[in-house]
Amino acid sequence: MSASNFWRRAEPLLLLLATGAGVGTIFPLGNIAVSHGLSPLVYVAVASLGGTVVLALLNCLKGYSLRPDREALRYAFISGQLTIAVPFTAIVAVMQHLGSALPAIMQTLIPIATLAIVYMMRLEKPSAARVFGLALGIAGAAIILITRGHGDEETASSILWYLAALIGPAVLAVGNVYRSVDWPSYDPPALQLATWTLAAAAQSLICLLIFWELVSPSGANGTVVQHILANWKLIALQSVTLGIGYAFYFRLQRVGGPVYISQLSYVNMAVGVLFAVAFFGEVISLWSWLALALTALGVFIVNSTAPRNQRPE
Repeated sequence: MSASNFWRRAEPLLLLLATGAGVGTIFPLGNIAVSHGLSPLVYVAVASLGGTVVLALLNCLKGYSLRPDREALRYAFISGQLTIAVPFTAIVAVMQHLGSALPAIMQTLIPIATLAIVYMMRLEKPSAARVFGLALGIAGAAIILITRGHGDEETASSILWYLAALIGPAVLAVGNVYRSVDWPSYDPPALQLATWTLAAAAQSLICLLIFWELVSPSGANGTVVQHILANWKLIALQSVTLGIGYAFYFRLQRVGGPVYISQLSYVNMAVGVLFAVAFFGEVISLWSWLALALTALGVFIVNSTAPRNQRPE
């Protein structure tokens, strides 16, 4: 096998791992930020804005224009809402009523939901191997959630909040497909689309944050600013990892497709577990090692059976 062929086969897997290593840090770092007094909405809004700055600098280094045309602007706005703004807002709202367990478990539905949309739209031919690989990933994610104590919370919330918990995974699955099928016809570099999309998401989140602070009875605007300033190092680190992660994310969208990129929900969870072991001193159980092995096997199966539709830049 030539070096070029090997790279073409290995690139999606390497991009998946690199994207997960960048974007996946938002969960462990976000937990630290919340423990320091920042709300999840504030943290993601500010980190998205910082990540946009990082991506803009990368565009300048590459010599790419930061001025989108109308087609790219439409794509970025829709993609930004489907990728970050709408699903994250839904998850934050649901967590206030259902706790953290159910929304976390729901994220494992993203790959299957994405695959279902792809099959309904006849973008791929059905593949039993890919379904099996995704099922292994779900099994691994479920084991991690259950054994780490996220599966034993009870709630008396109404059925409407349970239905609302499906919004995040459903919108993320739609976003996975949308980013592929509506890629601008003039085929701009993935780095440009990543920048515009994250900028659109940051704008929506900041507008929502301002609205929330205006209608909030506590009127804690000064407190929010103080928390941001007190945690600027953490936010700066998150901005760098999120920006670089999104650069990989949109390249992965091009070379891997919607089903493949949906496996980020598994990789992100694995990143959270590894962070807990490496930086927080948590002990990983045998069950968790088994879960990570199942997840890795599932990713390998999906990767080895994925149809290739790569478009080199």
